[in-house]
Amino acid sequence: MMQQNIVVITGATRGIGRHAAHYFARQGYTVVATGRNRERLDTLETELEQYGHEHAVCQMDVTRPEEIDEVVQYVVNQYGHLDVWINNAGAFAAIGPTWEVDAKTVINDLSTNIFGPLLCIQSVVPILLRQDYGCIINLVGGGTVGPFPYGNGYGTSKTAVARLTENLAAELANTSIKVFALDPGLNDTDMTRYQRESTVGKRYLPHMEQLFEEHADVPPNQAPQWMYYLAEGQLDAYIGRVVSVYDDLKALKEKAQHILENDLYTLRLSK
Repeated sequence: MMQQNIVVITGATRGIGRHAAHYFARQGYTVVATGRNRERLDTLETELEQYGHEHAVCQMDVTRPEEIDEVVQYVVNQYGHLDVWINNAGAFAAIGPTWEVDAKTVINDLSTNIFGPLLCIQSVVPILLRQDYGCIINLVGGGTVGPFPYGNGYGTSKTAVARLTENLAAELANTSIKVFALDPGLNDTDMTRYQRESTVGKRYLPHMEQLFEEHADVPPNQAPQWMYYLAEGQLDAYIGRVVSVYDDLKALKEKAQHILENDLYTLRLSK
């Protein structure tokens, strides 16, 4: 009997994470969806039943190591292995000049966006090493490849995730564990709606509404589809690097050698 593929998706009750849960379930994966809100988790659990009853939801805050450990242990006990872990949970509430934004709000964004993936990595990598395979996908985003004024906490944390990905991939280079960073593109989510509709968002990020008016956002399944490409080994040449949903899959495969030779798709200081 073929072993079932298991994927854990953090922040899966809304936005990109919710679409990813549905996408992977449709592709035949067993989905373990995590999030903080019990009511949303229950709704998602009901939605996933259309694909079978093997899926699960777990209440988990990515900033709480004990809750992460509980989910990892649940997966090992319930399924015996783990194939893919997607660090999707994110926060972007601190908008405005860096010297004016509420420090606690910035710290919360940083905690979720950088310490969240780090804590998940610390819990899950020992399991992947023990089984000698697995894939970790870290979501990056705005601010990773360029400045993000008035969104400094988010942009800085997502840039840090890109470097975290590269460093971790180098540390795991002699193993069968794959680590990627994915830019999910501009999506219509609660996060981007807050940027467009809140008073502070309208003041400091007015270009966000313009981007949506110009239909610059991507379809809901585009980010999940790219997660799937990475999980299925279609872009293994890009381990440790940042790929984007705006890239062309065929072109990435064709120019992989050039990208590796020229050290592209990663963070470097140009001089």
